[in-house]
Amino acid sequence: MSISRDPTSDSRQIKTFILEDRELYRLLLRHWLEEKNGHRVTFFDSPDALEENAEERDLVLCASHLLPGRLYLKKTTHANGHRHAVYGERLDSATIFWCRKSGVSGILDLRDGMAEWNQCLENLQNGIATETSNVRQHLNNGHGKGLARLSRRETEVARMLVKGFSAKQVASALGTSEGTVKNQRKSVYRKLGIVRATQLAGAMGFTRIR
Repeated sequence: MSISRDPTSDSRQIKTFILEDRELYRLLLRHWLEEKNGHRVTFFDSPDALEENAEERDLVLCASHLLPGRLYLKKTTHANGHRHAVYGERLDSATIFWCRKSGVSGILDLRDGMAEWNQCLENLQNGIATETSNVRQHLNNGHGKGLARLSRRETEVARMLVKGFSAKQVASALGTSEGTVKNQRKSVYRKLGIVRATQLAGAMGFTRIR
C-alpha cells in the first residue's frame, strides 16, 4: 500500500530525513519510502549530524533509541510547518510524554501494521498530528500517569537520568548548571511521588531501559 498524496500539494519530491543507525531498518525504510512512495530519503547516524545539515526538509523520522534529552525541531519548508515523527518498538511512557511536550507531530509504534503507518505518514504530510494505536493504548492503560505533571524540561531531565546519565552529564547535554538539574530532579521525584533513583524507571512507565 502506498501513501496517497495531497492533491493540493506541490509535485516536487518529498525530502525525508531519517535518524537511524541500524542497517536493516535503513533498508526497509528506504524501500518503503523511496522506492514505493517516491520520497528522497537521507539517513543520519546521530542527532548532531541531523542538526548540522542545513538542507531543506519536509519530513523527519527519528528512531527513539537515538533521541538525546532534546530533539532538534528544525522548521520544515512545507506550509503546514513542523512534521517530525518518532518511532520505536514498545515506546515507553517517558518517551511518549516527552514527544508530546516537545511538539513532535507523530509518534509511531513499530508493532502497529503497515496500513496504520501509511495513514499516519499521510496525516503528517497533510499537517495533521498523529499517533498509532499502540501509543494511545499504552497511555489509556494508565502507564506513566504522573508524567503528565512534569514540565517538558523535567521530562527531558528524567529521561536522561533513568538512562544512567549523572546530573553533571545531564547539565552538560542540556546546556544548564548541575545545581539546576539537581533541583529539577527533586521536583521530578516530588511530582512522581518517589524518594530515590531506583524508583524512577518504574514511576516513568519504562517498558525497558534503552
